[in-house]
Amino acid sequence: MKPCCSILLTLLLLAGCAGQSTPFVAQPVKNPDNARVYVYWPAQGWREKADEEAEIQVDGVPVGLLRYKTYLSLEVPAGNHEFRLTGEADSAAWKADWDGADQTFEYRLKPGGILFVRLLAKFDQSKNTLTNPGMSYVVQFLPRSANVARMEMASLKPSPHVPN
Repeated sequence: MKPCCSILLTLLLLAGCAGQSTPFVAQPVKNPDNARVYVYWPAQGWREKADEEAEIQVDGVPVGLLRYKTYLSLEVPAGNHEFRLTGEADSAAWKADWDGADQTFEYRLKPGGILFVRLLAKFDQSKNTLTNPGMSYVVQFLPRSANVARMEMASLKPSPHVPN
């Protein structure tokens, strides 16, 4: 009976280990005068806007497309920057599929610093009513602490759409 219990216990331990996510590890900046920015869109309960992808811009320059369950890793010069989520992209490199309003977020980055910014898309409960058909969303950029971001990013993949 004991060998059977040890085999069962071993299988249960292995099954528990297999379900854990790989921890996310932030990459340091290559140039000490720059800062690293992670813009990410983790899984959400209702998968709001999960079938869409938005272009991310830094100071008006396209830097990549952000899809549900992906992240962009950007190295930018330290200083003040405006981050924009938009559906404007329509180039040979990629085409955005985002029908929401543009969202902007301004931040001052320190040399060598790392900023984590989560994209949150959720149903707008004040506008989604029985008398107002259709779906409305609230979309926000949320700065996150490194510890919270690492947990939220554990199962995310890098965005496949970044400029060369």
